[in-house]
Amino acid sequence: MTSRDPMSRFVAAEKVWDAVEAAGEEGLRGPEICENANLKRGQFENGKAQVRDFMAKEKQKSFIYDGDRYATTRDTGRCALAVVIRVSSVDKQLRRIYDSICEPLGDAADQDPTLSYLKNQIKAMLGNMDVMRSAGFLPKSKKLRANSASKG
Repeated sequence: MTSRDPMSRFVAAEKVWDAVEAAGEEGLRGPEICENANLKRGQFENGKAQVRDFMAKEKQKSFIYDGDRYATTRDTGRCALAVVIRVSSVDKQLRRIYDSICEPLGDAADQDPTLSYLKNQIKAMLGNMDVMRSAGFLPKSKKLRANSASKG
């Protein structure tokens, strides 16, 4: 909490949750949440973080972003799609870390035990991402969209 943003994360989270919950399964886009809950963008971001970190678990309902809208749901198909979207972002971040930090050093990265360990862990995570990708679990996957649609 600062003098520029006096709203606590807890208050922002309640406002985000209430706005999204009131919208039902259809959910809301980010700007709609800000408008409905009278939140600035930073308050919205802080509120989302608090919802994801604590509130969804407390409310026993998933807080998802499906690539277009935020929603609260217990629909497993929509949750699967939301997980794949989030994991896809992690995949991109891991690839950038590997490509921009580890790969340019070549074998020299293996000279430092810590960097070598981290490089190997990132490679293993990327391998897991490749398995998910080859199984059809991508945000635009027809298989995943069909599963999501059949549950909704």
